[in-house]
Parts: sequence; C-alpha cells; structure tokens
Amino acid sequence: MTGSKVLKTAFIKTLDVSFLYDDKEFSRNYTQMPEYRRRKIDFYKFKKDKALSLGAGILMEELIDYLKKNLPASKHSFEVTFTEQGKPFFKNLPDIHFSLAHSGKKVIAAVSSNKIGVDVEEIDANRDIDLKKWTKAESYIKAKGLSISDYIDGKIRLPDNSYFKQWLEDGYIFAVYEEKN
Repeated sequence: MTGSKVLKTAFIKTLDVSFLYDDKEFSRNYTQMPEYRRRKIDFYKFKKDKALSLGAGILMEELIDYLKKNLPASKHSFEVTFTEQGKPFFKNLPDIHFSLAHSGKKVIAAVSSNKIGVDVEEIDANRDIDLKKWTKAESYIKAKGLSISDYIDGKIRLPDNSYFKQWLEDGYIFAVYEEKN
C-alpha cells in the first residue's frame, strides 16, 4: 500500500496519568501491557516516570485499537520495533507512523499515514526556553527521525510551510507535526 492513503486522518490522543499514582490502577494497567512496554516501565526508578511510561503504553494500545477499526483486517500486525536512533515503528506496517511523548503528568500519542511527531511540555515560568518553539521542533524531529542535538546545533531548521498544530491545556503545551504528501 505504499503511496496510498491508508488512514483518512491522524488520530491524536492525550492522557493525564494522575490516576496511575494509585497502586491498584497502576497494577491493573501494567498487567495489560506487552512485554517490551513492561521492560521500559521497569527501567524507571521513580513512580512518576513509571506512570508516564505506562500512560504512553495505554495510549499506544488506544492507537492500536483505532488502527484495528480503520485498517483492512489483513493489516492487523502491530509488532513494535525500533530504529538505530530509538524511534519506534510498526515492523510490518511501513505506511503507518506513530509518535509518543510525555511530560509532568501528561502523555500524548498520534498515529497517521503520514510521518507524524508529537511533543508535550509542562509550562514552568522558571524555565528559560521558548516552549512554543521547542515543542514544534521536538515534534518535527520525532516525525523525521532526526536528532535533537542537530536542531540545537543549528543543523536543522523547521520548514516554513510545516503542518503544525499546537495548543495549551491545563498548564501544558502540546505540539503535533504531520508531514503532508
């Protein structure tokens, strides 16, 4: 299906992981995760980080449910693997792209037929950074599978005609970049 539109539109979802600070909720959701996600959750030391990683797993499962409803039945293989740079992708679905991000107590996930990247940052008045610009850059870099250090070093510039969506919600700034074909 290369070159064809598999999905009509991007699917974007956000989640507040506060409910995962409850041990029962955490445990119930943790047992539902695939092994690779449980390993990633277990890597973290602090409850906050574990909750964010689990939240990303919950949203990933919601993306997969969305795909199951919107892709032909023969396309239902959702094995996740990683590029050398660590970008996750569906091993057997080269025309489907997804992205995950988390910060504070928020997680965002998106899936599309186009290359897509997301970012979320908690707004903190003490941070000396332009979060609007930063989240746009992060979402673009994730979509392209590039390195944030290349952006910081000035080796990458955001294209003038980029397709970004940004919004503020509950003290966070969210950004989505979707490459249009």
